[in-house]
Amino acid sequence: MDRKTLLAVVISVVVIVGGMLLQSVIFPPKPPSAQVAQQPAAQATPQPAPSEASPPAASESPGAAPAAPTGKVVPAAPPAGSPEPTVATIARETDIYALNFSTAGGTLASVKLRKYKNLDGSPVDMILLPKNDARGVRPFAISFGDSKAAQVDVPFALRETSDSTQSTFEFSRVFLSPSGIPFTLRKTYVFFKDEYLFELRVSIENSVNDFPALDFGGYAYTLTLGPQIGPHYLKLDGRSDFRNYAYYADGKRQDPKAGMGAEKELDKRMSWAAIVGKYFTAIAVPDSAQYHVVFDSRRLVEGFDRSTISFERPVVKSAKSTDTYRFYLGPVKKDILARYNDAAKNRFSVASLHADEVVTSSILLGWLAQILKYILDFFYLIIPNYGIAIILLTLLTKLVFLPLTFKGSESTAKMAALNPKMTEIRARLKDKPERMNQEIAELYKREKVNPLSGCLPLLLQIPVFFALYSLLNTHFELRGALFIPGWIPDLSAPESIVNFGFTIPLVGWTALRALPLLMVASQLLQGKFTQPAGAGQAQSGAQMKIFTYALPIVFLFILYDMPSGLVLYWTVQNVLSTFQQLYINRLNAKKKAMEGPTVVVKASGKPGGKPGK
Repeated sequence: MDRKTLLAVVISVVVIVGGMLLQSVIFPPKPPSAQVAQQPAAQATPQPAPSEASPPAASESPGAAPAAPTGKVVPAAPPAGSPEPTVATIARETDIYALNFSTAGGTLASVKLRKYKNLDGSPVDMILLPKNDARGVRPFAISFGDSKAAQVDVPFALRETSDSTQSTFEFSRVFLSPSGIPFTLRKTYVFFKDEYLFELRVSIENSVNDFPALDFGGYAYTLTLGPQIGPHYLKLDGRSDFRNYAYYADGKRQDPKAGMGAEKELDKRMSWAAIVGKYFTAIAVPDSAQYHVVFDSRRLVEGFDRSTISFERPVVKSAKSTDTYRFYLGPVKKDILARYNDAAKNRFSVASLHADEVVTSSILLGWLAQILKYILDFFYLIIPNYGIAIILLTLLTKLVFLPLTFKGSESTAKMAALNPKMTEIRARLKDKPERMNQEIAELYKREKVNPLSGCLPLLLQIPVFFALYSLLNTHFELRGALFIPGWIPDLSAPESIVNFGFTIPLVGWTALRALPLLMVASQLLQGKFTQPAGAGQAQSGAQMKIFTYALPIVFLFILYDMPSGLVLYWTVQNVLSTFQQLYINRLNAKKKAMEGPTVVVKASGKPGGKPGK
């Protein structure tokens, strides 16, 4: 390998490493979040009702005298003869979800995906709740006022209906407005048995046809999606997992640019807003009202990372109003999300939602990653093991580039043969750089050598590497994909053979992982059999030592906690490259043996003299 080839390799590695490190900067590591234990009750479990800050006002029963203004919204006493609602958890199921409702605020305490499992076999829970949260934040809760107002947590009455295709859960409670006007807050959830999309209708109704005057700084109420979407994660760093925001407006997917630990407000009509994870997403679809949307990632509970979206509803100006929201809590899979672009393919008859735009891909290499995905899935159909499919895909890429590799090796060998002549030219014309470059160019032309052809195979493989990096780091089907039982049970997560029980400072390692160590060993072995051009030069030899021994160590730190599918690809790539180099070295040795010993011919120095040995 000559100096230009080495330089190309080093630049390529810097680009690769820089790209990976840039992701860590964009998606900085975040500490583990906590997930509250859910009550696995199959029936409603009554609990004591929470105490109210203000005493209940008079009921909305016919003929009751108007209540005195309180200056804030307070719960009213139930109509005469109706029992006081109590806090309870209600467990229900669809074909898609295992649901836990709470009558406290009429919220969803848990939304588990029945078709997607965690590593321990439990279903993925799309709602993460913090422990020891004094504020009592609940997903799908209502706050009277803006997103900073306290959430309503008083118990609601529940009425539910269900048939073979649809289930409806209606939570209702009578309140008194700040002016003492009674109104009913009704939250109605609609689930279809086989849909990841569900509906939430928020109604504010006044039975005496009086305007409830809910105006808190220009907002009537706020509906919040959060405090965090699942599943449970170890860290957020853009590779193991992440939580990003996105919304769709003006015909395209957009980034609200809401940084972690901060909040961002938008007064913009949008088709949807989403919290996007690596494999799962929560998408909120508001109706046509002009909501004030707040993306909030401020940490309000120590040790818990929030990602919330709040819809602040403008003032209600009628005695009866209903706002319809739809939510998608499920996998980031284009084939499922694309159903909501065609009204005939979903139960809600939603069309042109463009929810599939939540799935991102590289602008430059997305097409290549998609082609590689088709090939990977094809190999999986032949042998239903994604680990073997990755090995076959790696082998295929090596075979595709094999002719270019041989051509590059041949060019490198020719360059090595020209090294003595180039050294002589550089020594002779070191004070005349223009003349030196001219003679070297003439030497290349005379010997029919292209100095860049040795770099061509490497340069062409860089886009493939980035496309495979993107594919193997985010391909949904790798989630939970078993390769080797007892060692690599999930190709989307790092494997481990020993868990330390503690974290090593600086590097953040929590377990001993065999696959990254095998990757380093295979890369060192590959370097051992890669013969550099002009190895006799001290400077070139020193550079090659750095490349051979230091680079694998760098990649060890980069890939140590990466998904095992990606590390498997890199390891197999190194092993195949080693065998390839051994074969090339053997061919070169045979060719050199057939050409015989090199004969050095010197001129006699006399005009017309005959050359001698």
